[in-house]
Amino acid sequence: MNETRKARLASVIQEELSILIRELKDPRVPFVTVTRVEVTDDGSQATAYMLLLGQMEGGQALVDALEGLTSAAGFLRRGLAKVLTVRHIPVLLFKEDKGLANSTRVHELLKQIESTSPTPVTTPTGEGEK
Repeated sequence: MNETRKARLASVIQEELSILIRELKDPRVPFVTVTRVEVTDDGSQATAYMLLLGQMEGGQALVDALEGLTSAAGFLRRGLAKVLTVRHIPVLLFKEDKGLANSTRVHELLKQIESTSPTPVTTPTGEGEK
């Protein structure tokens, strides 16, 4: 499968999963956001990365939400089958998206380094140079 087709398939899966997840009646699945979807080269698997609204890092609520989504994978695949025009509907895998948590952690570390580092000594420039 070429890259353009994979990207288009991933985009459609992401949009449709966002709609289908709102229809779930499982109390373990609160408001989750599908941040991205990665499709394997042969299109047999699609990994959906989830972010739980209002929660930065993974906790028990996110673990429960991922378990609820995994148990509803059959329902979600049937919903995708109604929309997708591919012969085989990919198997759905759900994972936590750690991108936002990682970026905030890096930002905090940079702030910490900035506050603990001494101020650099500046020397006058331009003297004696022509």
